Amino acid sequence: MNFLRPAAVFVAILALAVPAFAQEPAPVETPRAEAQADSTPGAGAQIAPQLPRTGQPLPTDLILPRASETESGNVFKLMASDFKNFFSRDTARVMGFVSVGAVIAAPWDREGVNNGFGIPTTLFESGNLMGQFLFQAGAGLAGYGVGRATGSEKLAAVGRDVVRAQVLSQVIVQSMKHTIRRERPDGSNKAAFPSGHAASAFATAGVLHRHYGWKAGVPAYAFGSYVALARMAWNRHHATDVVMGMGLGLASARTVTMNVSGSKFNMGVQPQAGGASINFTKVYQ
Repeated sequence: MNFLRPAAVFVAILALAVPAFAQEPAPVETPRAEAQADSTPGAGAQIAPQLPRTGQPLPTDLILPRASETESGNVFKLMASDFKNFFSRDTARVMGFVSVGAVIAAPWDREGVNNGFGIPTTLFESGNLMGQFLFQAGAGLAGYGVGRATGSEKLAAVGRDVVRAQVLSQVIVQSMKHTIRRERPDGSNKAAFPSGHAASAFATAGVLHRHYGWKAGVPAYAFGSYVALARMAWNRHHATDVVMGMGLGLASARTVTMNVSGSKFNMGVQPQAGGASINFTKVYQ
């Protein structure tokens, strides 16, 4: 079989899933405003936080950086909450798009069993290594350690979230493997569905995308696709195995990064007797 055929399947799958990647999850808490007023009469205006009042101009959203990337409590408590937060409408939306991709990929399952998709295995040896849970989690731990040692809160937060996404995705993947017990294409065991390698690679890719945007997301997703193809090239997984693994990895990444965004502030000008004040209203997400 031509190598381009399975590759085209993954391009179509990613295209279907783009709307799910692009959407931000709903705020965890009900938005509330916190402000106080402080204005001084006179010709000039003093900047002061204040609740919006009737008659003031429509606020304009401003994005300001968070005080700290690593202010998020005990990591074990975060991991415990991850399993609860995973079962959400956002996860259902992501898995809905990926399920469409799995339906598209299903006809290739039997061809993979027959000939391993005809993909040269020598091109994908590194994918079998770098897609492993231990490799991906180790990279996350390394990033966290370097970030803490160098004072980079951003890098430390990214490393922490990679580890959280790896743990979350693999607990779910391994539970499904031992429940469904689908036989691998090579007949080695009954732990084919879903692919743990694909889940690990896309969990990391999803975290990088959420923290750094598409400039990191595009190469990370490309690497994840490389890992998925490697698992099929070595006849270890069906096409639908890797597609569902990709979806679970993405959903896990979105779960652990649901609060990754700048704090939002509304701004408005409030007339005062003999002067004016500029109001900033913080909206918690």
